[in-house]
Amino acid sequence: MNDGFKQRLVGAIVLVVVALILWPVIFTDPNSVVMDRSSQIPPKPAFEKYQMKDPVRPHIVQPVSKPKPDTEAVKPAAKAQAKIKAKPETTTRLNKDGLPEAWVLQVASFTQPKKADELKQALQKQGYKAFTRVIATKESKLRQVFIGPRFTKDAFNKDKNIIDKRYKVKSLIVKFEQ
Repeated sequence: MNDGFKQRLVGAIVLVVVALILWPVIFTDPNSVVMDRSSQIPPKPAFEKYQMKDPVRPHIVQPVSKPKPDTEAVKPAAKAQAKIKAKPETTTRLNKDGLPEAWVLQVASFTQPKKADELKQALQKQGYKAFTRVIATKESKLRQVFIGPRFTKDAFNKDKNIIDKRYKVKSLIVKFEQ
């Protein structure tokens, strides 16, 4: 490229840049855009602190008196308390995770999901908390039907006998695993 051409090109670029910078300064009205710098937010109101007055009881209202204990009503309640205390307290043991140890009644195991669901629904209609779990074996998947969980093993003794007779099964009491 020619040196003279380079100088003309640089000069033209400088003139265009100067024109772009000065164009708004020269051709705009300085009074056209006036910005209002006064605040339209009202000043903070002055709050006066006030004193709370103590409540005053009207002269018409009488003070409340404590009721006299009814000795006849206390005696049956004391008998009920004695019956409650007579029952042995069952404390639940905690497992290694700090959760209560619970037990379930394993009623049956099925290879067909339909039969497991039918038994579960029949048990639920009778008021039992029944659920199923899928156990994978080498050959297939088994569905086990459970009732529970409960915090003591002995809680299932009565139900176990009833279910064994009604459904002709030999149910097992096993630890509940989540």
